[in-house]
Amino acid sequence: MGEIFSLLSAFFWACAIIIFKKLGDNISPILLNAFKNTVGSILIITTLFFLGINPFSVPHAFNTADLNILIVSGIIGLGIADILFLKSLNIVGAGISALVDIMYSPFVVLFAFILLGEKLLIIQLAGGILIVSSIIFASYKLKNISIDRTELIKGIFIGIFALSLMAFCIVMIKPILNKTENLAYHLWVAGFRLIPGAIIPIILSIIYIPKNKIINIITNSSYIKPMLLSSFFATYLGISFWIIGMANTKASIAAILNQTASFFILILARIFLNEFITPRKSIAIIIASFGALLILIGGK
Repeated sequence: MGEIFSLLSAFFWACAIIIFKKLGDNISPILLNAFKNTVGSILIITTLFFLGINPFSVPHAFNTADLNILIVSGIIGLGIADILFLKSLNIVGAGISALVDIMYSPFVVLFAFILLGEKLLIIQLAGGILIVSSIIFASYKLKNISIDRTELIKGIFIGIFALSLMAFCIVMIKPILNKTENLAYHLWVAGFRLIPGAIIPIILSIIYIPKNKIINIITNSSYIKPMLLSSFFATYLGISFWIIGMANTKASIAAILNQTASFFILILARIFLNEFITPRKSIAIIIASFGALLILIGGK
């Protein structure tokens, strides 16, 4: 079951990426992030009620310090990092974003080494070098792109920075997740992090986006339907299935299967966004995936 749910998590995240890319042409990543995190919070809270868990009561396994860490993790990892990731997606497109997304694994390993004292092996360093090299290789001589090289590099660096923040915030809460094996409590953590992750972009939307533009978007069915669908895929199914997958198989196996999101993104981008799967992109994805595999093998 864990392997199946890990694959489903990767697939639904890829589906959300395709919709986010389409929406990004007309909707600010700040507003889009505020919407998806708010919807995700509501859906997870509703699910906890069905599971017999009071979402507004702190589980006994967690203390005040844990809650403060979760709040900071939500603000940075979901409130800020997701905005940057969506901005990067708008710039570079889904195909390159699929490649940049693989940087998540080496960042997790790096921060686990720094924050948790986990060993960093030569094989993992080699995997990280392969991933970075594959991104450089993929972006060096791209054809059929509508942006100049400077914008492309800018988008890639924004995406890498966003993934580094996400990884840092996930590693930050790992000791908290280890306090309980209760799956419902893990889902509670995911929902709790989403609340500050929604509040920050909501505040930024109010400050930086004209009120009439916000109203026009959230009252327009051509926008609201795909926004609801992408939120359901990304912040509800993606997160829920990721947690179930991690809980029912080895973490390394789940992480490897989660990495298949890059392949799903490439395929879906070709079907729905008409983005070409060039030989250079394909080779780079394979090289980067092998690098991620080395990192995860070294972490066993």
